[in-house]
This record gives sequence, C-alpha cells and structure tokens, in this order.
Amino acid sequence: MMRGDMEKKLKLGSYVGYGIADLGNNIAFAAVGAYLPAFYSDVLGADFDATTSAVWLTAVTVIMVIARIWDAINDPIMGWLAQRAKPTKWGKFRHYLLFGGIPLALSAVLMFAPIPGMSLAECIVFAFFTYIAYGMIYTVVLVPYGSLATVMTRNENERSRLSVARSIGGGIGGVPAGILFPLLVYSSVYNAEDGKYVDVLDGEKLVICMAVIAVIMIVSYSVAFAFTKENYAYPHAVQQTSLRKALKSLVKNKPFVIMSLAGMLLIASSMYISSINVYLANVYYRKPLLMTFVTIATYAPMVIMIPFTEKIIKKIGKKEMCVYGLILSVAATLVMSVWRIPDPWVYLVFCFLQGSGVGFFTLEIWALAMDVIDCHELMTGRREEAIGYAAFTFMRKIGQAIAAIVPYLLAVVGYVTGSGYGGQTQEAVDGIYLLATVVPLIMFALMLLLMILYPLGKRRDGEMRARLAALRACAESCGGGSRDGATERTEAEEPGTDVAGQADSIRRTAGEEPDGVFPPVGGARAAGGADGEEV
Repeated sequence: MMRGDMEKKLKLGSYVGYGIADLGNNIAFAAVGAYLPAFYSDVLGADFDATTSAVWLTAVTVIMVIARIWDAINDPIMGWLAQRAKPTKWGKFRHYLLFGGIPLALSAVLMFAPIPGMSLAECIVFAFFTYIAYGMIYTVVLVPYGSLATVMTRNENERSRLSVARSIGGGIGGVPAGILFPLLVYSSVYNAEDGKYVDVLDGEKLVICMAVIAVIMIVSYSVAFAFTKENYAYPHAVQQTSLRKALKSLVKNKPFVIMSLAGMLLIASSMYISSINVYLANVYYRKPLLMTFVTIATYAPMVIMIPFTEKIIKKIGKKEMCVYGLILSVAATLVMSVWRIPDPWVYLVFCFLQGSGVGFFTLEIWALAMDVIDCHELMTGRREEAIGYAAFTFMRKIGQAIAAIVPYLLAVVGYVTGSGYGGQTQEAVDGIYLLATVVPLIMFALMLLLMILYPLGKRRDGEMRARLAALRACAESCGGGSRDGATERTEAEEPGTDVAGQADSIRRTAGEEPDGVFPPVGGARAAGGADGEEV
C-alpha cells in the first residue's frame, strides 16, 4: 500500500469496527475484574469457616498472580508469533478477532460455573485451570488487536481517533458489570440471626449474565472483523524480526519504558478499584446498588470529555493533558483517604472527581502506546508493532497481577467468606474502606510521577514525527526501502547504498541521548542531506 493511501482519513466504519472489538474485550474483562474475586469468595467459598476462608483467599490471590504473570510472559511470545506469521487473505492481525474471540467467550462463562459442594482442593484446581485458560485465550485476541491500529493508519490524528473509539467501546463494554450486574446478580435471603433479609451474590444468576455476555462478545468480534481493514502489509524483513533484538532495544527506549510502567499502574488501579468497590458497597456502605452509581460517576467524565479531547490535545498536548488530570485524581483520592466519608452520596462526588482526572489518561493510553512504538522505529529503523504492543501489554498484565492482591488484602483485614456481607467484624469493615482509598492513592501518585518524567511532550512529539516522516520518505524516495517505510538494513543493502546511507544518516540525528530520547531537531543535521540541510 502506498504512503498516500495510508494517510487518507479512515471511514466511520473503521472507527466503529475497531471500537466495538474492545467492547467485546472489555465486557468480559470488566465482569471478571469486578466479580470473579467476589464469585470466588462469596459463591465458591460460601460454606468455608474462618480458617478455610483465609487459606482460600490466599490461594485465590496466588492463582491470580501466577496466571497474570504467565499471561505477561505469553504476550511478547504472541506478539513475536503474530509478527512472523505470514499474512492471511484477511490480513496479518484482523483474523485473530474471529478465531480467538469465540473460544474466549466460552472460557469467560466457564470460569463462573457455580459447581456446588466442591472441597477447598477442588475449588483451587477449578479456579487455577479455568482462569489460566481464559487469560491465555485473551492474549491470543488482545495482542493482534492492539497491533491492528498500526496497520490501519500511520496518521497521528487518525490513531488518536482510533484510541478514542477503543476507549468508547471499552467504556460501553464496562456498562453491564458496572451498572447492570448490581441490579441482576444479587438475591435476598433471610438471615435467621437478626430476622432480616440480606442481599447475597447469586452464582446461578451470575453465570446466566456471563452467558449473555458471551453472545455479545461473539457478535462484537464478528462485526469488528467485518468493518476493519488493514491498509498496509508487512514486508518479509519485518516479519522475520528477532524477538531478543526487539526486546533489547525496547528496554533502551526511555519513553517506552515510562509509558509501559504508567500503563501498568493504570490497569492495576482500574481493576483494583473495580474489585474492592464491590466489597466497599456491600460491606462498608451496605448498599449493593452503590456500585451502579460509582460506575456512572467514574465513567461519566470520560463521556463528557470525548468531544473535547482532540482539541485539548492540539492545544496543550497528550502528556500535558494527562499530567493535569492525574493531579486532580491524586487530590480527590487524598481527600477520600484522609476523610472517612460516611455518606455514600458524598463519596460519589469524589469518585466523579477521581474519574475526571484519570479519564484523560484512559482515553489516550492507546494513542500514547502507538507514539512510543513510533519512537522505537525512529531509534532503530524497524517497525515492530506486534512485539512492541505485546511488550506494552506484558506490563499491563503485570498491572493485573498487582490488582489480583485484593483477595489476600481482604484476608489481612479479617474478611471471612462464610460470614456474608453483614457478618464481618468492625475491623474488617474499616479495613475495607482503607483498602478502597489508600491503595489507589499510591497508584495515582506513582502514575503522576511517571507522566511528569515522560519525555514526549507536545514539542518533542512533533519533532519525533517530523524526523520519522523524513526517515520514511527517504526509504520510499530511494526506491530500496520496505513498503511500510521501515528502513532496517537487509543483507542486500551495503553501507554505501542510497537507502542504507541516507536512512542511517537520519537515524544518527535521532540517536539516543543518555536519557534515551533523540536530541532537539535544531541541533542535528543529517550527514547525507544536501548541503547540510536539516532533517
């Protein structure tokens, strides 16, 4: 595909297709993040005594951490396999949506199968195999999906729109777990001890809801497959890239490392808050429906921001927008931590402020990920989207492993699975509030620090794009480069050839400084440029 074709504006169907794929991803992901720990503790562990409950919650944490670390290891491997695989008649990445999406939907239902009468050992084996299977299949879908955007367009604005479309799709996908599940998955049972009815998580209702979600996932992936299109193909040289070589160069890429750590904390905070808020609503505030309003308060700011995001980015830049937003999130969460808010409606106000701040970062995280992968191309001359995206998602899986500590922390504060929401000690009730506020505060503060250190602000991002355009133009104009604009030297290219010489010259101007970022444009000249012309 020629460069001019790559730069044209994508059609509406492309945005819809790309966004609806993440609806399919997130509709299960949100349900798993919010309700799987509760399913393990309050359905599978409903009959456990205090001692068995502590062992079970600890085992759940270990299973989740092991599974997510294993997923993280799988991500770069999956990226490498997708990178090297020969394109099919549907393209290089698009077909994974269809062939991986159906097994993923089925595995999501299997995790929530409420098998009665299982012993502790049987619960551990069941959770271990079903959860790991879900995570591995999720990797098969997610890594190629993330790489798909980079072969749909190279235009910065189009990529930002795709990132927003993905955020919209993911946000819609979070609606069932965040808003509808609290209305659908609980049943009232009579408590003989106090003569009152209490709400408990109903395993049968939960698995029915997951079955409906599985159908929606399959439909979403089918629509995404039909509506998206890969607009440029990988050359053989890029397909045969070295995994070790690519990962080694990514570690040296400062913007990539910082953004990967920030992305790790973003997913960790999102999943952790979703999980712990189930217990905050049911145990601390004793209002299961509060989860519905917390979700609305958290995601409503992002919906409000969407029409203004592109204008704000053009005005102040992606990095700057994220930094200002995270300052607001840190401030709001600090107040929530220091002031133990007694009124759930006041708590919702601070959830709105918290979500308003981190919402900017959530909307732009995928555009920022593509930026640092572009930076990798500038620094190395190689386009390795699948491996770069897989390495980025590797860190996000580590973030998921961090979020998986919720069951263990519940055991630490004294939560007993067999006692129900209303039978917890005051120590456990107070501990749950601290877990719901102090831990997110630490995560938001670390995210803010990382975004302050992130070097690709508005000015440097513009410089990077100018140099990357020159690098790609050099490869195309000299007639020896790859069709995607990457200019990695092949065995046929000797140092004296036009392509190799001019591309190396441009990359030398973009070479790493001690901090791993290219120097300012004004101070660098290409040795191969005409009469010392700046590039």
